[in-house]
Amino acid sequence: MARSISLAMIVKDESEQLADCLTGIHGLADQIRIVDTGSSDNTIEIARQFKADISFFIWCDDFSAARNESLRGCKSEWIFILDADERIAPEDIPKIRALTDGAQIFCYRFTTRNYTNTASVSEFHRCSPDDPYAQGFAGWYPSTKVRLFPNNSGARFEGRIHELVNASLESHRIRPVECDVPIHHYPYLKSPERILQKQEMYLDLGRKKVKAHPDDPHAHIELGNQYADVRDYTGAAAAYREALRRDPSNASVLKDLGGVLHFLKRNDEAKRALRLALKLDPALAEAWRNLGVIHADDKEWATAAECFEQCIKLAPEWDDGQRYLSVVLQGGGHLAEAAAASRKALEANPNSAGGLDLYIHQMLRLEQRGEAREFLETLAANGASRPEIHNALGELYYYDNFLEKAKEHFSAAGRGGIVTAYNNLGVALYRQQRYAEAREAFEKCLAAEPGHRGALTNLEKTLPHLVK
Repeated sequence: MARSISLAMIVKDESEQLADCLTGIHGLADQIRIVDTGSSDNTIEIARQFKADISFFIWCDDFSAARNESLRGCKSEWIFILDADERIAPEDIPKIRALTDGAQIFCYRFTTRNYTNTASVSEFHRCSPDDPYAQGFAGWYPSTKVRLFPNNSGARFEGRIHELVNASLESHRIRPVECDVPIHHYPYLKSPERILQKQEMYLDLGRKKVKAHPDDPHAHIELGNQYADVRDYTGAAAAYREALRRDPSNASVLKDLGGVLHFLKRNDEAKRALRLALKLDPALAEAWRNLGVIHADDKEWATAAECFEQCIKLAPEWDDGQRYLSVVLQGGGHLAEAAAASRKALEANPNSAGGLDLYIHQMLRLEQRGEAREFLETLAANGASRPEIHNALGELYYYDNFLEKAKEHFSAAGRGGIVTAYNNLGVALYRQQRYAEAREAFEKCLAAEPGHRGALTNLEKTLPHLVK
């Protein structure tokens, strides 16, 4: 029989997130233990609605201190750590509870899916179109940490920032075990002001951590990441260099240094850092990617292509890889090879608007409209029913005077929310001299986008035909 679980959480001004979080964990926790670090909204009122055990903690710039305060009030046999901006799938709750049937000599490490629209982040995984946990984000990147562990096991969080409980558990011979239940984390659902406020707080804590532990390379790495988060790339570069002075063989830090030097437009230095990273670790896919981006920025197309090919070989799950490769192949004048790569990019990610535009542009230049139509029809038949695909198909059919098929796809694109597709539909109808229907299509476009110049001009051209 599953043992009891205390959910331990620290919060501050989480009124927008807390109710959804606690509603979603119904059936998981026997006790909800919340420590508030200074909320000024109605976070506490929401916590009380869920019968949480609440206490207050004066913030002292130390996440571990607040976490450890939350542990002190836990009464159950097991403790589970969660934050207000995290969610658990309902079907995964029984799996977590089942873990507590095991011996209390284990703790469990979970992978967190951190949802983001930044596809260039490390280990980015693109969300599928039907992912119910995407919440509008393009994808996620993973991080792992221990979240479930026995109570009264000597657990203590350590670290002023990016606090972890692992070391104390292992020192008490509590062994970590991987758990395949994902935690869904939404750090960017907050307002831009709240996000910036949190980033600046982390940056301040990072400076304090470096001051307290000046010889710890990981402290300098974290500070570099925090500077990068607020787009202070000069500060990030300086912090990464400090980390490298203490750990010169860290290929990952050299990779990150190369990235921020590129943002500072210091491409030659960036290339040197990335080449050194790859000398230390030739299998570091992200270093190949970053190096390819910099060579592409310098219009060194062949070298950029080699870098992207290496990255794709090492990280075939990088579904933007073929699109990057396509861009540099086109830049180097290899249009047919570029089109083949952009086709692969669309096969990997039919939802890529940039990939679709690139492919259509290339196939039009190659005058291979029929092949492009056939491929996009296949994508649509296999479930890629994005309105942009229908609009592109409409344009391809229109170019070759297949007006009925063009209208069919323009109509589908318009129903899907592509406003300009109604203008395109009107142009096809005008060409067939079906002026009343053309006017209706132009007016639909203008109803959604009153300033659409093409529709305004086309409607003006159509009206005289209706008064004859």
